[in-house]
Amino acid sequence: MVHGDDKAYEMARSLLPSTGRKAARKARAAISRSTRHAVRGRMTGLERDPDFADDCPDLDADSTRKMRRVVWGRRARDKVNPFQRWARAVTADLPRDERLSHVRGVLPEGLIGEHALSHLSWDTHFESTTERELHEARQRAWRLQRRWNASELDRGLLATLLRRLLLLPGGQRAFNDHLKRACAMTQTVQRGHDGRHHQVLHGRGPIRLLLGTHDVRPFLAALTRPTWGAPPTDAPPMLPEARQAAHGFLRVFHQQRGDLAATLEALPVPPRPRLPSLYR
Repeated sequence: MVHGDDKAYEMARSLLPSTGRKAARKARAAISRSTRHAVRGRMTGLERDPDFADDCPDLDADSTRKMRRVVWGRRARDKVNPFQRWARAVTADLPRDERLSHVRGVLPEGLIGEHALSHLSWDTHFESTTERELHEARQRAWRLQRRWNASELDRGLLATLLRRLLLLPGGQRAFNDHLKRACAMTQTVQRGHDGRHHQVLHGRGPIRLLLGTHDVRPFLAALTRPTWGAPPTDAPPMLPEARQAAHGFLRVFHQQRGDLAATLEALPVPPRPRLPSLYR
């Protein structure tokens, strides 16, 4: 039985050769052949008619993307399981942040060691603490987004419900008040322009309210837009709590067949926002 540095070299060497090397060679040859034929056809067309370039926008196309898929397919058919089981076993008692560096230290230098180490980059056992926390946060956000998507109404139905709500007396105000209460974290009492004291609710950010009939489509764009991955030039997405409250209000409004009074009765009462220390 092999032990020590020889064991690490044998485990790294066991990944090669790939079981998909023959299929990769055939695919590589086929891609190169088709690319050469395509380039020759384009160049022949340009020699006969220089204006052919106007109808051939892919003159600079190459096979880089296709070759990358071939390489990934060949790597996916490497004999990875024995090496991964060995790497997990020798690092089972080590802290998470030291596992990958330990395996890197025992593997041989050069192409064989780097190739073997690349197969551990997607293994959750060798993720650092920071990478693990980021991965778990992304998983929680993805699960939350899926639950929201499953509970959301159709966009066309949302537009119909919003327009029907705006036609009712006090519908717009009731909807916006519900969004404010759902997003409120604190409340203060301030003197208004009329000289009276009014209760003012404060959230963790600006709340996107429904401004009227002309604002139905922009409001729907903010309501149905994902909370991440949007271009930085666009308007900021709606707060998650406001988005959830809007969908909840419209869902109950749809269940109550457009009855605003019944909708307000059926809606759950949001928690009362806390008062600042000055008012306690």
